[in-house]
Amino acid sequence: MLHRGLKTYFATIGIVTHLAVISGGLYLVRQWDTQGETLPAALRHSANELKQQLPELKPVHQAIAGVANSLSSPSYFWRKFDTRYWPTIGPDWRSEPAKPTAPLGTLWVSDAQGFRKALKQVLPGQEIVFKKGRYSLQGKRFDISQVTPSASRPITLRAEEPGHVVLAIDSLEGIVLNQPHWTISGLTFKGVCAEPSNCEHALHIVGNADHSLIENNTFIDFNAAIKVNRINQSFPDHGIIRRNHFYNTQPRNTSRPVTPINLDHGNAWVIDRNIIRDFIKTGGNQVSYGAFMKGGGKNGLIENNLVICNTSSRQYGGFQVGLSLGGGGMNQKNRREQSSSEGFHHTVRNNIVMHCNDVGLYINRTSDALVNNNIFYHTSGVDVRFPESSARLLNNIVGGQIRERDQGNAIASHNLLFTNNFLTEKQKLDDWFKSPAIGNFSPKNQVRQAELISQATIYPIAVHSVTQRTVTDFCGNTVNTQDSFAGAFKNSENCFVTRPDASGHE
Repeated sequence: MLHRGLKTYFATIGIVTHLAVISGGLYLVRQWDTQGETLPAALRHSANELKQQLPELKPVHQAIAGVANSLSSPSYFWRKFDTRYWPTIGPDWRSEPAKPTAPLGTLWVSDAQGFRKALKQVLPGQEIVFKKGRYSLQGKRFDISQVTPSASRPITLRAEEPGHVVLAIDSLEGIVLNQPHWTISGLTFKGVCAEPSNCEHALHIVGNADHSLIENNTFIDFNAAIKVNRINQSFPDHGIIRRNHFYNTQPRNTSRPVTPINLDHGNAWVIDRNIIRDFIKTGGNQVSYGAFMKGGGKNGLIENNLVICNTSSRQYGGFQVGLSLGGGGMNQKNRREQSSSEGFHHTVRNNIVMHCNDVGLYINRTSDALVNNNIFYHTSGVDVRFPESSARLLNNIVGGQIRERDQGNAIASHNLLFTNNFLTEKQKLDDWFKSPAIGNFSPKNQVRQAELISQATIYPIAVHSVTQRTVTDFCGNTVNTQDSFAGAFKNSENCFVTRPDASGHE
């Protein structure tokens, strides 16, 4: 009887293993056919698919992943990350005086209790200023004063010495903004929860919080460091998230959404000159995004950001997506005004997105998007998906492909497409820029610089309804009406620093 039982057991395992191999093979064929993936990438995704569907066959999906790694000549970020290599983006503490003059009525904060009290008592026109130090904050959330500020009398929450105040948050939510015209600047928000699922947001911007300004801060170890969404029929509009640094010190083992900037419902938001990196999710569906806009908002602008899905040499499973319009999607009844699409008239321009094991940009049920002058390095490219999606793409440099999926509509012209080596994944963009693997996208020589200009069309500088201001590229150069260039900048001088000084940035 024992012998017969063993035979039955091994026969069953054999059947399941063969089914797993067949399933993996079908997945590979689908990835090659519809996604145009390299062989190592398709193998990795096949291994991940098997891991999700048949976790008991760990040796099988480990073997497939091992084959992928042996084939690949991986591109990865091979030096220690330092924000000072990119002086035109990230927190700009050098531009702020170390101890700016505090206006009359300033609320000074030197401990956690004083912070809670000041949040609830502050009045329009006042500032809350943190003294240098580390503040341990615990509790479900931190509510603000319900006296409504205005454009002429805003409320500011800032550090006396930018970069020298740490808010160590052990809370599902940090500060909840539900009033307009608040500015938060110069602070470091650090999630210190024992379980990743317990540190959701550093800032939760909701309801009537129009014209929020979040700039020159650092956000560490949160699932969705900044979350924006409605309350009932009140929507936070016209916000700016500018020159911040978002990252996690380790992958987030959680089933909750992992997206450093998670923007739902809001109209006319600007996400500008941020560094967004290391937002890997190892729990749940293992899908993560650097930033997205979804939920039926319109006229959003994502520009001049550096997005690096992974700054380590380790390759993770799951799916890391750089930027997205539409994110993972939302039920139509929960979108703003129950709109037919996840978004309308958004613009994505002058960004550098790199080291993502999935697409650099995912457009999901978003209408009339403009995608211009971005660089996508070591990603699988750009996906425009579902009939509701339409996008115009021009002057982008894409390591990978621009794909129309499930009846998505992409009108693409004057983009430079560089398919990666099918067997090894070697990046062809390495021949165009000095050190793209570590974020130095200075053209290798004048010939390459000339080609980036000659193969481009006029920059689509039409006035964006959000900003009504001068357009600048990733490197801070002013973009004029007759400029034509491919990629995120027209001139890289003083943009990618090889030996940063010790001042200013982290």
